[in-house]
This record gives sequence, structure tokens and C-alpha cells, in this order.
Amino acid sequence: MCLILLAVQPDPEHRIVVAANRDEFYERPTAQAAWWQDHRYVLAGRDLRAGGTWLGVTRTGRFAAVTNFREDPPDPLPPRSRGDLTAGFLTSDMPPREYLEGIESVAGEFRGFNLIVADRHEVCYFSNREGRVRVLEPGCYGLSNQLLDCDWPKVIRGREQLAQLGASGFRTEDLYQLVFCEGDGEPYSQSFIASETYGTSASTALRIRRDGRVSFEERNFGPEGEPAEIHRFEFQVEAAAD
Repeated sequence: MCLILLAVQPDPEHRIVVAANRDEFYERPTAQAAWWQDHRYVLAGRDLRAGGTWLGVTRTGRFAAVTNFREDPPDPLPPRSRGDLTAGFLTSDMPPREYLEGIESVAGEFRGFNLIVADRHEVCYFSNREGRVRVLEPGCYGLSNQLLDCDWPKVIRGREQLAQLGASGFRTEDLYQLVFCEGDGEPYSQSFIASETYGTSASTALRIRRDGRVSFEERNFGPEGEPAEIHRFEFQVEAAAD
């Protein structure tokens, strides 16, 4: 039950602002956010079982994030890992729309997913349960385990609160508060999940500014939501060929 709150060009200072949770079984082998050894321009956590990632950025200002889709597992299970979708974009130089159009032809090789990808020029979204590429205009968006901007309470509330943060400059701690919400008991109102075996294992606050400065922070959690490591990164986007 992951959550991604995304602001696209919300003010004159920021190009992208993100607050996100990754929910997973705590025992799943995972590398925490770091610069990848095999692709040194990629900053992301890594699923050590399948090799992909749920969310990441690059030194050239590319961004990608994926969530699964809430549904009964198909039989037989599709062969490919959804983390390949994000890793494939981060390690390529294809424009977002072109990349997603290419994904359409192999979408059936993955279980249900939602994928957001961005570069310095555009932000795009695709779900293999909707089947069309959307270019995201400036504004605030919420994505969990249904289609973009679904009517789940945590998505609606998160979008609204993210828009309100613009007045305070999208401070890191304020971004985290959006995804730390424990809900009000209503279905799909809880943003932060904690239990003995499954829950929010990583929360991320990301800002990519128009001047190229990037602020990336990941907070990790163990069983019952016990806080673990915090990883912070600041860097300047490098020039890339258009």
C-alpha cells in the first residue's frame, strides 16, 4: 500500500517535489538509498531480490517511481519485476513519453503497476491497468495502489495538504508529515503502515529545484515502524544532451 505525493512545477523555485512511502515485507532484502555501483549516476534504494527500485533520481535530473496495483494476483504470474520499469528509465536517456510508449507494448509482462517518470522537460504517467500515457501538467497529484488521483482518503488528503505546503517552501519535515499519517480508521486513510512483518520500510522526501539543486532524503523503518537509518543527499544536476 505505497503512497506517492507529487507536485509538478508547484512554484517558481521547484520543478518537482515528492513525498513517498514504500510499503513492503520487512524481511525482503533491500539496499537503502545510495549511488549505485553499476550505474554511478543513479541514486535510489534497491530491491536485492529482483534488482530494481521503487523510486530514484539521477545526476541529470531524471526521476522515476512505481507502485503496484491492488488486485488479486493473476494466474500465471507475469514474469518481470515492476522495479525494472523504474530502473530502466533511470539508466536510459529516453524522453519520458517515449519511454512509456515503449512500455505499452510489454505491459502484459508485469503485474499491475503505476509508473511516473520525469526529466527536465516533462513528467508522465502510465498504468498497465489504464493503458494510456498521460503528460502531467503543473499541479499536485496523489498515487497509491489504484489509478492516479483515485478517491482513497489518503490520496485526496495528501494532494490537498501537499498543495498547501507551497506557502512554506516544501520543507523536508513537512513533507514527511504528509506520509506519516496513521489515518482515522476509515479504509485507505492510513498513509504510514506498521506491523510485525509488513509496513512502511522507507519514506522519501525529494525536491528538484529549477536551478538544478536536488535534495533527497530517505528514512528507513523496521518492524512496528521502528525508526532506523536516515540517508541524506544534496547535489547539482549535471548538464545532459537534449
